[in-house]
Amino acid sequence: MENEKLHHIRHSLAHILASAVVEMFPQANLGVGPVIENGFYYDFLLPRPITPEDLKKIEKRMRELVRQKLPFERQEMSTGEAKDFFRNAKQTFKVELIEDIEKFGTTEMDQIEGQAGKPGAAEKKVESVSLYKTGKFVDLCRGGHVESTSEIKADAFKLDRFSGAYWRGDQKNPQMQRIYGLAFESKEELEAYLKMVEEAEKRDHRSLGPKLDLFMFHEYAPGIPFYLPKGSIVRNELEKFVRSVSYGPGYSEVRLPQLFDSELFKTSGHWEHYKDDMFTLESEGRTFGLKPMNCPGHMLLFKQGLYSYRDLPLRYAEMSTLYRNELSGTLSGLTRVRAFAQDDCHIFLAPEQVADEVAELLSRIQKIYAVFDMRVEDVALSTKPEKSLGTKEEWDTAEAALAEALKKAGWQYEINAGDGAFYGPKIDMRIRDALGRKWQLATIQLDFQMPQRFGLEYVAPDSSRKTPIVIHRALLGSFERFLAILIEHYAGAFPLWLSPVQVSILPISENQAAFAGEIKDRLLAVNASLRMEVDARDESIGKKIREATMQKIPYQIILGQKEADAGMLSVRTREGEDLGQMSLEAFAEKLQKQVIEKK
Repeated sequence: MENEKLHHIRHSLAHILASAVVEMFPQANLGVGPVIENGFYYDFLLPRPITPEDLKKIEKRMRELVRQKLPFERQEMSTGEAKDFFRNAKQTFKVELIEDIEKFGTTEMDQIEGQAGKPGAAEKKVESVSLYKTGKFVDLCRGGHVESTSEIKADAFKLDRFSGAYWRGDQKNPQMQRIYGLAFESKEELEAYLKMVEEAEKRDHRSLGPKLDLFMFHEYAPGIPFYLPKGSIVRNELEKFVRSVSYGPGYSEVRLPQLFDSELFKTSGHWEHYKDDMFTLESEGRTFGLKPMNCPGHMLLFKQGLYSYRDLPLRYAEMSTLYRNELSGTLSGLTRVRAFAQDDCHIFLAPEQVADEVAELLSRIQKIYAVFDMRVEDVALSTKPEKSLGTKEEWDTAEAALAEALKKAGWQYEINAGDGAFYGPKIDMRIRDALGRKWQLATIQLDFQMPQRFGLEYVAPDSSRKTPIVIHRALLGSFERFLAILIEHYAGAFPLWLSPVQVSILPISENQAAFAGEIKDRLLAVNASLRMEVDARDESIGKKIREATMQKIPYQIILGQKEADAGMLSVRTREGEDLGQMSLEAFAEKLQKQVIEKK
């Protein structure tokens, strides 16, 4: 979370944005304008679509307003007076928000969208709301502003983009226009962020992936990636890594059906909570669903056996493809797809084993991300959501168990209230990449509910039957999303162990073509797992080097007559560093060491 001053600057600029828009469009109907990461946005119902030219004019007017050193003046008003005020101003969305404040007893404007209209919200009498006046503009707001616009630097913010957004995220509601802005405390911070965004665009996996022949998409299979030969190599290496490190000893890998009768998902609780996000079909009078997650099948698998406390923890791991019916408008490269796989695992264990097992997983997560030159940045314990299974006591017990494990592992964490899975609390971790961006990746979820729903049991030491607890864990998360992050993290220049082609052998002329083939065979004889290609085309050596560099191949072996006569290799890196001549044995040893150490 940004510091309080920056939060107030961004919140205040959302009001300045709305003020400028109302000047341009007096009939604008205002939605909400919260602070978001790196800036703010505001939603508007406007008489016509916003244009890029409009954005420039609005930003210019915002700077003029900021330079006027306008104060933010707070005013308390009864809810009835406030509704009359906004009705007179023809601000119907503001009236709706005030009615929700009256109904649900909250003035937390950044939570109203999530709370309004949901059963079970805490009710209490609210008699007044706060409004803020800035120049001629007045808005419904809980506060958290600068004293005046003199605290905002006019060159430290920028309108970023605009998009469509349904009021309150509901397709049944009017579609509004959302204007996004970036805001920082100084011009230098804004410029640094814009430079990072520019670099991120160069690294965008949606363009780099196809250029590097890793993957493609086709309209005949929307949202489902085609892994090309090189992409399949990277994916296979990630799977090997998962089996050796993310899973490790003690895990049993299984492969269960892709298609299950809907009764399985009704038992697990997913049919009620997740049906609309599933691909379903009818066959012989039965309703089936492509599995969107592995856990119900793993519960079914455990139920087929009879286990003792001595068999626990029992760990089922699976990397088969999962399917989710994502809306076409939400699909985005590999980060949001309809078919994906995870380094998924479900651990069946006794209550007294939870803290040690979770603590071990937390330790493993840190080691895993160190391999990729990433670090765990934020840790959150996500607690009981509004719609959930089970009793409050069960949730309290589960949340306490995860908190104990975090404490045992020595991790600092924040509480993410209400963001747990419907069946249990979870630990979520955000990982920072090379560009300083944070990604939600590793997750550990504790489940008291599904084992009960499936009637799972194990034999306790006193010969009684007990219900196990289940840990749902994915340490890399989705392979597809993780690969997208890796492409951008490394700018496509994977470390040697992940690179689809590790060495490009480049004969200078046709005279060295046979020698190039011999070098490849000899290297494979030393290490059969090396991935190499020989570029024996009748092209200049300069062009061959440029193309190998563009394909991000880690090492290039340049073979001319001098190297052929001496039986040596002239080696350079994709970064252009000349490593000079070395023997084949020395080069092979260097590669082997790098692969083993995953450097």
